Amino acid sequence: MKTTKLLLSCLLMVGATTQMSMAEEKVAKGTTLGFKHCMKPGAPVDITYTTTKVKVDEVSEVNIILTTTLQSGEMEVTINLDEALTQIDEPLESIKFMISAVQKEYPIRMKVSAKKDGLYYVRLLTKIDSGNGARMRAMAVPIYVGDGKLKQKSRQVIMKAMGGENISVSKAEETITFIEN
Repeated sequence: MKTTKLLLSCLLMVGATTQMSMAEEKVAKGTTLGFKHCMKPGAPVDITYTTTKVKVDEVSEVNIILTTTLQSGEMEVTINLDEALTQIDEPLESIKFMISAVQKEYPIRMKVSAKKDGLYYVRLLTKIDSGNGARMRAMAVPIYVGDGKLKQKSRQVIMKAMGGENISVSKAEETITFIEN
């Protein structure tokens, strides 16, 4: 009898652990916090995100928190979805945040879905103007639909540098200032 109870207890614990790990697998998480040593120069903004992994035609919740060390200024965020993604809630293309010394985190929440399996992206282009000129940073949040694999080649333009490494071409904005003598 004791052996049966012990075996049953072990099976229940394994089942509960499996259920917990399956629940954890349904969420994708990521952050750029703590990776300052490999960050490209640009806007002083970090991203932390969570997305739910879903099946085709299910809704994925996307929770993004932008963090900055700046005390003042304005942050403009341009949001671009992959063509196969559909935004379920009110479409967001651009959001502006007034940066203050009191607030360090700036949340963005959205819901998206797709009609095909695949790995898709919500792309963000942050532009921060703190009075010393605008600085930008591009970031991407992965959205896993179905098995979450990339089934076709990306339409993003890839070029080769002289050293042989791949260079991806992304949307950018350039400001040219003429200085008069």
